[in-house]
Amino acid sequence: MPHRTGFVRGAVLLAGATAVSKLLGSVYTIVLQNVIGDRGMGLYQMAYPIYATLLAVATAGFPVAISKLVSERVAVGDPDGARTVFRIACVLLTLAGAACCAVLFAGADVFARLAGDPASAGAIRAIAPALLVVPVMSALRGYFQGYQWMEPTASSQVAEQLVRVATILGLAIGLVWAGFGVPYAAAGAAFGAVTGALAGMMVLLRYWRRHEPAAARPSRRHGPSRSALSRQLLYIAFPVSLGALVVPLVNNVDVLTVVNLLKAAGVSQDQATADFGLLTGRAFKLMMLPTTLAAGIGIAVMPAVSEAFTLGWRDVAADRMATAIRLTVTLALPASAGLALLAVPLDIALFRDSAGAGAIQAMAFATVFASLQTTLAAVLQGAGWMYLPVVNLLLAALFKLAGNLALIPVLGIAGAAWATVGSYVAASALNLWAVRRRLREPVDWSGWFGRPLLATFIMSAAVYAMVRQAEEWTGFTGRAECAAVCLVVAALGMLVYGMALLAAGSLRREELKAIPKIGPQLVSWCARIGLLR
Repeated sequence: MPHRTGFVRGAVLLAGATAVSKLLGSVYTIVLQNVIGDRGMGLYQMAYPIYATLLAVATAGFPVAISKLVSERVAVGDPDGARTVFRIACVLLTLAGAACCAVLFAGADVFARLAGDPASAGAIRAIAPALLVVPVMSALRGYFQGYQWMEPTASSQVAEQLVRVATILGLAIGLVWAGFGVPYAAAGAAFGAVTGALAGMMVLLRYWRRHEPAAARPSRRHGPSRSALSRQLLYIAFPVSLGALVVPLVNNVDVLTVVNLLKAAGVSQDQATADFGLLTGRAFKLMMLPTTLAAGIGIAVMPAVSEAFTLGWRDVAADRMATAIRLTVTLALPASAGLALLAVPLDIALFRDSAGAGAIQAMAFATVFASLQTTLAAVLQGAGWMYLPVVNLLLAALFKLAGNLALIPVLGIAGAAWATVGSYVAASALNLWAVRRRLREPVDWSGWFGRPLLATFIMSAAVYAMVRQAEEWTGFTGRAECAAVCLVVAALGMLVYGMALLAAGSLRREELKAIPKIGPQLVSWCARIGLLR
């Protein structure tokens, strides 16, 4: 196995791969929204939360458990034990994935009726075969992440998304042009999850064959027995699986309540489904773009914290935890502010009108809290507190349900967006309190939140002024003008934010240097102009 990358470098690598993947995702969302419309997006989005729920059942927390146990086995010099963990997990995941695929495919009509529109059954069936591939692919990623080697995961994410986007656009456009109608086009788009998973699996198998020649040969090992490792794997996987189930549960709250509550309020079936498409196809998709960037930090910090705790390096664990939280907030705060300020031109540029701008602005505030709770959950579970994030997420899901019931009849889809914000605020606050109380680590309010918040405020002032000036010049009447405004303002906003961060001393020299390819040059340039001490 190659030498592992450092924690910060691994986090940056995963964040970069996620950025590329989500950029591709944004491209396909724009085209798909224009091809199949809001109702088609509603049908397409109804399939994903149900699939994600069964995927959580199929994987049952094994990727995280694999990463944690592999890092612990490697830390104590037992690579054969790490391979044994992976083999045991693969068998269990293959069986679970096949069972969940059968349930999703056979029960598609039932799930579609529960979601509020029977026409979504085709999309649900089309996505079901992905459950045969994704669980084993996630096991491979967990194994490599246990070595703190993030390149295979990053490469497979990009390959998966490339093929997925190509399939989504190819099938959706082809089926619409062939006259098959919106439900069939939505089903064709959903099938992209299957081809994308196959592509990601092929990339991971290439890394496996190149770097794990010893994995196919039996070896003598002196670590824990197979049965002991199996018990450890299940012990860790079970609470993680519960937590993984709660995340799509929050999304399923929208699937099960938004359309039905809107219809109960007098909205027609087609309009209710279209409104759901606005919420999920526009607001939620845009909110998840920066959130998934921060998820790469959580993936990297889990094995890093677990290794440090296994070896008794409390100072190292505390430093990695603090770095992960600070980097998460540093990424999420400007993304949240920028999304809220650019909601109107962004909505017009991507989706032809500003119908979803209100939901986008509301959902933007969830970005920082969704990102923070993900990283904090990874820190807690890496430190051995497996159940705390699960309980906190479950409480957040209940908060989300109550918020939907109270706000949707009054505010429509904006009510669902604000309920999502509240649920993530609750989850992140509970996780932060748990870090303080359980791990006995002080909260560095200035370093974690104060300096990034100051830099975000400076950036927001500049972005707000540019957006208002651009609105006076263009009137936000055309998609091309709005797209140009978004690109220019976003680029200038990132430049202002970066300079403000460096001036505030929020970025360290080693963190800048860890950026692949351009890190050393950035350090040299910043040092020359006096922004690095």
